[in-house]
Amino acid sequence: MMKTKKILTLLLIICMVSALSIMTACSNTKKQTEDLSTKLNSKLDAYKTDLQDSASTMNTNANIKSYLTSWAESKGISYTTDSAGNVIMTVKAGKDYKSAAPTVILCPYDKNQFSNYINPIAMALYTVKNNENTGKLTVIFTQEAGHDFSGVKSLSSKYFTDDSNVFCLNGGQKGLFALKSGASSTYTFTEAVDHKTPSYTKAYKITITGLPGGQPDSKISKVVNPITKLESLLASLKSSSIGYELASFNGGNDSTLYAKSASITIVVDADKETSFKEKMDSQTQKFNEKNKDDLPGAKYSYKAVAMPSSVLTTESCSKFVSFMYTLFDGVYHGSNNSDNNNDETMAINSIGTIRTTDTSIVINSVAYSLDKATLSEIDSGNKTLCSLSDVSYKKTGSIDLWTGKSNSAFAKAVSDAYDKYTSQALTYTDSVTSSSASFIKQKNKKCNIMCITVNDNVVKDCTGTLVTFLQNSNSTSK
Repeated sequence: MMKTKKILTLLLIICMVSALSIMTACSNTKKQTEDLSTKLNSKLDAYKTDLQDSASTMNTNANIKSYLTSWAESKGISYTTDSAGNVIMTVKAGKDYKSAAPTVILCPYDKNQFSNYINPIAMALYTVKNNENTGKLTVIFTQEAGHDFSGVKSLSSKYFTDDSNVFCLNGGQKGLFALKSGASSTYTFTEAVDHKTPSYTKAYKITITGLPGGQPDSKISKVVNPITKLESLLASLKSSSIGYELASFNGGNDSTLYAKSASITIVVDADKETSFKEKMDSQTQKFNEKNKDDLPGAKYSYKAVAMPSSVLTTESCSKFVSFMYTLFDGVYHGSNNSDNNNDETMAINSIGTIRTTDTSIVINSVAYSLDKATLSEIDSGNKTLCSLSDVSYKKTGSIDLWTGKSNSAFAKAVSDAYDKYTSQALTYTDSVTSSSASFIKQKNKKCNIMCITVNDNVVKDCTGTLVTFLQNSNSTSK
C-alpha cells in the first residue's frame, strides 16, 4: 500500500512539473510575442516615418540606393551592390542557428512608385536589423523601373540555394500571403493619325492629377484611371452635342502601373462654350467632392489655354474614341467584389499610358491572370480588336505564372509563425499581380518561395510573422 502511495505521489509530482513546464513555456512564448509586438510598434513606425519624410528626395533610383546603403552603414550591417542597382545586405547566422536554413528577402524599390514600396522597405529594414540573432539572412533590395523586375532578373543564382527560404515582398492595396502569382502580358497599341488646322476657336486643357499610382491588382475596380476617365469625357461631350477637336492626350508613365495623371487639350465650338463650361464645372466639382477623403491629393480641373497649331482630323478622332471605348480596362474575369479572397480565376487588364505624337497615338497596357488560358484569351482579344480597328498591335513582354507548394513544411512553418504572432489562422490568397517569384523559380526550382504583399493594414503582422519565422527556424534555438 505504501508503495502504491509513493507511486501515486511520484506521478502527481511529475504531472505538476509537466504542467508547470507547459505553463512556463506558454508564458515565455506569450512574453516573447508581446516583446516583439512592442518593439515593432515603435521601431517599424520610425522606419516608415523616416521613409515618408525622405520621400521628396527619392525622385531617382540612385537616391533611393544611396539611402539604403547609408542606412546599412549607419546600422553596421554588411552590404554590397551590383551593376543593376541592387543592394544586398547580409547577416550571419547566430550561434544557436548554425543549422538553420538560410532566409532571403527580396524587396523592390522604384522612384516611379516609391510610396507604394514604403511598407515593404520598412519591413525589410526592420527584419535585417532586428532578426534577433537567428539564421543566415540576406535582404536584397532590387531596383525596378515600373514593375519590370529588372533588378531581380540580373541577380546571381548563388543567393538561392536548394534549402533557401525566399520571401518576395511587394507593395499593394490588398495585403496578402500568396503561394501563387499571376502571369502577365504587356501591350503597345499604335493608331496612325492625321492632323488639320483647328475649325473651332476656344482651347481648353483638362487634367486629372495627384492620384497615388501603384500596381494594378484585384482592387482595380475601385481605382480611378485618369486615362479612361478623360476618354469617357470625350464620349460624353459628343453625346451632349458639344463639338470639340482633340489636339493632344497624354497620361501615365509606365504600362505596368496605374497612371497618376492624365490630360487632354481640346478646341471647343465657341457656340457651345457655355454648355461646355457648365458641364465641366459639374463634373470636376462632383469628382473632387467625391474623392476628397480617399484621394486627398487628386484634382480634376480645366482651364483655357492658347490655341494649338493643329488637331486630329474628325476621322482620326472618331476612330480613336471608338477604339478606346472598346479597349478593356478593369476586372476581366472574376468577382467584381474586390474584397473577395477567392481570386483563383481572377484576371485584370489596365491601361497604363497614352501619348500623342505628330503621327500617332500610342497606348500601353498590362494584363494579369491566374490562369494561362484566360491570359491567352486577353492576348487574342486585344489583337483582334486592333485588327478590326486598324490599329497596330504588339505584345511587348510576358511573365510566367508562378505556383508554390501549399502543403510544404515551409508553408506550414509560415502559417505557424503567423498564428503564434497574431493568434489568428493564416489564409493564403493568390496574387493576380505578377511577382518576382517567377524569376526566382527560374534560378532554382528547389528553394522554398512565398510572396507577401504589404500595405498599411498588414505591415506589422507581416513583419512580426517574418521575425517569428526566423526565431522558429531552428528547433534547437532557445
